[in-house]
Amino acid sequence: MAKQITDREFEVIIYENQPLILKICSLYTSTESDKEDLFQEIVINLWKGIHGFKGNSQLSTWIYKVGLNTAISRSRKQKKNKLFYTAAVPDIAGPQSDPYNDQIRALYQAIDKLKPAEKAIVLLYLEDKSYEEISEIVGISKSNVSVKLVRLKRKLEKLIKPKQVKN
Repeated sequence: MAKQITDREFEVIIYENQPLILKICSLYTSTESDKEDLFQEIVINLWKGIHGFKGNSQLSTWIYKVGLNTAISRSRKQKKNKLFYTAAVPDIAGPQSDPYNDQIRALYQAIDKLKPAEKAIVLLYLEDKSYEEISEIVGISKSNVSVKLVRLKRKLEKLIKPKQVKN
C-alpha cells in the first residue's frame, strides 16, 4: 500500500478477509490448534508485508498469495498433508447418506491426497478465481494454470472413482 496503515485499519482488513484466511487454514491443517497457529502465522506475515503491498492486484489476491505461501511453507516443514476442510461443505440438514454430501466428502478426501501446491490451485479454482488470478497468486503462467487444472481434474477423478471389484 502506498500509505502507511494504522493498526485499526489492519484489524479491519483481517476481519473482512477472515473467511478467506480460515479456508486456507482449514485446507492445510488437521487440528484446531494447528489451524489457530497457522492463522496467526498468516496474520503475522500479512502484517510484515502489508506496507510493501503496492495495489497492483486486488487486496484479496495478495492475501491469498501470502496465506497460501505461508501454509505451503509450513506444510513442507511439518511434512503433513492432512485435509479437514469443512468450511466449504454445505450444512448437512438431511440424512448422512445424502449422495451429494458423500460426493463432497469424497472430493475433499481426494484433495487431501494432493501435494500442497496442487491443493492451492484446486482451492483457488473452487473459489471461482480466474486463471489470471490463480496465475498471479501461485506464481505460474496462465497457460500452466490451465494445464495443471486439466491434470488435477484427471487426478482427482481417478482418486474419487470407486475401485472396480473383480468377480
